[in-house]
Amino acid sequence: MDQLIPFIIAYKYEILFPLAIIEGPLLAVVAGFLVSLGTLNVFIVYAIIVLGDVIGDSIFYLLGRSGHSFLAKHGHFIGATPERLATTREYFDNHHTKAITASKLIHGIGVTGLITAGSLKIPYRKFITTCMLVSFPQAAVLLVIGILFGHAYNQIGHYFSVFAEWGVIVGITVLVIFLIYRLTKRLPSA
Repeated sequence: MDQLIPFIIAYKYEILFPLAIIEGPLLAVVAGFLVSLGTLNVFIVYAIIVLGDVIGDSIFYLLGRSGHSFLAKHGHFIGATPERLATTREYFDNHHTKAITASKLIHGIGVTGLITAGSLKIPYRKFITTCMLVSFPQAAVLLVIGILFGHAYNQIGHYFSVFAEWGVIVGITVLVIFLIYRLTKRLPSA
């Protein structure tokens, strides 16, 4: 991350946009720090972070949407049966706001929800509206954190990583428990 700050200082907004598409949350904190130093304009940074975040979300949605036929054809290998896909689709239809919001706020596993929304062909208008409603306040909060506590950006980056690692650990644990449950359910009883 130490190499990123001089890079942003040198190229400013031109580099901020593509970086926002790739990694919005941590970049918002770093950009907030640079705003506090007077290097960047808070309004321009905010607009770039939100736009980049929404474009990144749209890319993941499109990846899921284009991969729908692959999942329908080969999903049974990972337990994504047509029945499960229908149940998941029903959940996303009824609770799309909750599912997409959680996907955007849970760092480390959020991409999965964005891709799933595309794969289940959730209407793009619903998807992007929810993403924007989350991105606007999320970017503002992260910029303020960067402005107020940006000098500790390395520590904040560490916390993002730890949070993502724990999210992955919890996700894998749930998956393993689910698989064990499924396997024991299929075994004949003694």
